[in-house]
Amino acid sequence: MLLYEMFAIGIAVVLLVAAIDGLAARVMGPEETALLRLARAAPAQRRLVASAAQQERDARAAAAQRRLVAAAARQDDWIWRCLKRQYEDALAAPLSPRLVTLITQLETQGVSA
Repeated sequence: MLLYEMFAIGIAVVLLVAAIDGLAARVMGPEETALLRLARAAPAQRRLVASAAQQERDARAAAAQRRLVAAAARQDDWIWRCLKRQYEDALAAPLSPRLVTLITQLETQGVSA
């Protein structure tokens, strides 16, 4: 099927739907027209409500993710401070005489090797 034939069929379908809609509006009274408008509005309202609910779920998920990131940052900070304290304590503690002797022996072996 050629492109212009598909285009012509599309236009024909649109015109047919518009003609049926116009004919239905002439046949129906005001109550039926109001009911038809309500029926057409209901899906749009459902989409709006669903969209608002999805936005609320997205907002809650984003807030939970921010809380998790903040908690991980606090935990990393706590681990860093703990390791720093242990390192500083290890540096501040005096070495035993036996350990000093072993270190000097290793250093002299390293220099002679």
